[in-house]
Amino acid sequence: MSRIVVLGAGISGHVAASHLRRKLSKQHEVVVVSPNSNYQWIPSNIWVGIGRMKSEKLLFPLAPLYKKKGIDFKQAKALTFHPEGDREVKKPFVLVEHVVGGKKGNQEKVTYDYLINATGPKLNFEVTEGLNPGSNGCYSVCTYGHAEHAWQGLKAQIERMKKGEKVNILIGTGHAKATCQGAAFEYILNVEKELRKDGVRDMATIT
Repeated sequence: MSRIVVLGAGISGHVAASHLRRKLSKQHEVVVVSPNSNYQWIPSNIWVGIGRMKSEKLLFPLAPLYKKKGIDFKQAKALTFHPEGDREVKKPFVLVEHVVGGKKGNQEKVTYDYLINATGPKLNFEVTEGLNPGSNGCYSVCTYGHAEHAWQGLKAQIERMKKGEKVNILIGTGHAKATCQGAAFEYILNVEKELRKDGVRDMATIT
């Protein structure tokens, strides 16, 4: 019997865990460790950011699905890796800290035979000074919460344009380590379409 631990339940981690559970016999254990309770389909943040989709459409709770599929789910964050174990635990393990419920704050050594690290990036807006969402008129579509905020900002600008005001819209990216650059190209095309739909494209300078 082998225990496969997957760190992260985003696109990569969730897909990996799902395929492993489907392909491996029940004698093998699949464990997912993620601090998030929900799966989020990140590419659709773009649609949230222009008001075409509600954020709840991008989410579903992980625990019920994993229970049904026979995947052990730990809502926790990984702290440190120990590929050679330690004095107490001879097997490789990841030290995790639970983030919810009665176990919140408790640490656990999650042993593994195979480890998939699918934690993804950590957003670091501070790399580009002044880029933090909510400051200096900046918005982001990197998370569904950011995307909802961006839509509120765009909607406010559309209302200004409908009243005859001209606005400047700048869409771009910061440092490559801070943001998802592909999203900017998707978003600028969708903003263009949204302004045309609302009949205010001539009131906006888009850069």
